[in-house]
Amino acid sequence: MSIRMEKIDSQLRKEIINIIQEEVDDPDLDFLSITRVKTTSDLQEAKVYFSLLDETKYPKAEQALKSMKGLIRHSLGRKVSFKTLPELIFIPDESIKYSVDINKKIDEIKEFYQDHEKKSVKEDN
Repeated sequence: MSIRMEKIDSQLRKEIINIIQEEVDDPDLDFLSITRVKTTSDLQEAKVYFSLLDETKYPKAEQALKSMKGLIRHSLGRKVSFKTLPELIFIPDESIKYSVDINKKIDEIKEFYQDHEKKSVKEDN
């Protein structure tokens, strides 16, 4: 990825976060984080990845973001000076959930081996 695209993605992310915090009042978007933005090189689309603390709110949050996409894009157009403003596509970011699941599995494996080690030591005595 070029430095130019990284700057564009960073600026879009920052502005989208500000718009959602300042202009959007929707309880389904409480504790929403924009984790990353990935814009196509032709600036036609920007995939906006988001995460929430409460996993059960993902469907409602995704619907709320889709319904407010026009408002967010309009506000974004006033804040950035791009020739073409990309179409926003909101996507739930599963990477955080995946990381949490991996950590849980690692903890389970550690616990299993610790328990197994304790049993081995008891049997040896």
